[in-house]
Amino acid sequence: MKKLSLATSVLAALTIVLTAVGALLGTAYDMASDQTLYASQSRKAVAQQFGFADDAQITAYIGLTEEEQEDAATRIALYMAYASEDQELDLPVLGERERQHMRDVRGLIRLAQGGYKLCMALAAGLAVAIAWTGARLRHRHRAALAGAACGAGVLIIGALGLMLAMNTMGFERLFVGLHRLAFTNDLWLMDPQTEILIRMMPQALFEQAFGALLLRAAAVFGIALVMLAAVYAVISGMIHRNVSEREKA
Repeated sequence: MKKLSLATSVLAALTIVLTAVGALLGTAYDMASDQTLYASQSRKAVAQQFGFADDAQITAYIGLTEEEQEDAATRIALYMAYASEDQELDLPVLGERERQHMRDVRGLIRLAQGGYKLCMALAAGLAVAIAWTGARLRHRHRAALAGAACGAGVLIIGALGLMLAMNTMGFERLFVGLHRLAFTNDLWLMDPQTEILIRMMPQALFEQAFGALLLRAAAVFGIALVMLAAVYAVISGMIHRNVSEREKA
């Protein structure tokens, strides 16, 4: 029984972690496919970072009117959501390096989309496994709750580590470090004098998007946990009743 209890706890902890990772990856995909990120949010971030007071100043800095940027944003969002592996972004205002970088970004977003599906599928499967392994335990929910608490502890430690890194390094250094890890080239190093993409997406935009990513991912995580808990409760109850009836017979 001790081994069964330990197995149930480990599976529950893994379920929590997988659900959190899946929520983060799924939210990243959704945000990257959101047209407003490259349009209205972009223009607001530019105004905030550089202190522009009217739309004419924003247009002069970026090099696109609001209507032109809306069109570009729609193309980028559709590209992030649906482009094939070798497809290049059809956006004439971008240079060759910018289009190549967007293809690299699309590759990461595709991985995020696949990772989200895989993590959530595994988490659902583990919820069923936990119900099965815990069905024969005397206190069948205790091991699952203990494992879930451990998984939550891992997430808290990870969140605290991220906060410490941001306080120590600052967002800009952390952002650069993540780019060095994620990309195998230097295409992400852009010149705002010649490349429009970096003017559309200044640091302020990424800071705001990062905060929104964490908040939305937390909401998705909470919803997913409720659904997984419901799956676990239903299946656990069914298995427990079946086991009890067999033992009485």
